Amino acid sequence: MNRTQAIAILRRHLDQLEALGYDALSSRVGANDASEEKAETGVPYQIELSVVWDHRPNGAIRIIASIDDGGLRAFVPLTDSRLVQPQPGPHSS
Repeated sequence: MNRTQAIAILRRHLDQLEALGYDALSSRVGANDASEEKAETGVPYQIELSVVWDHRPNGAIRIIASIDDGGLRAFVPLTDSRLVQPQPGPHSS
């Protein structure tokens, strides 16, 4: 597996999900998504994304992503995550 290529794909997927924002992500908590994407080199990568509450419901949301090329790396995929915090309300201080 080309680690640099895999990290770039993984980060792009995390960026796209994170860009949805807290409110949209909160409706996706518990969702798991699996897809396959071919890199520029033609190598197919499997990507798995999960959206979960980080510690407690209605708190921070954790987006967990993993990627592998279907080879031995499938047993220990490359992973990364992002933490999305709730936006403070208008009366927060």
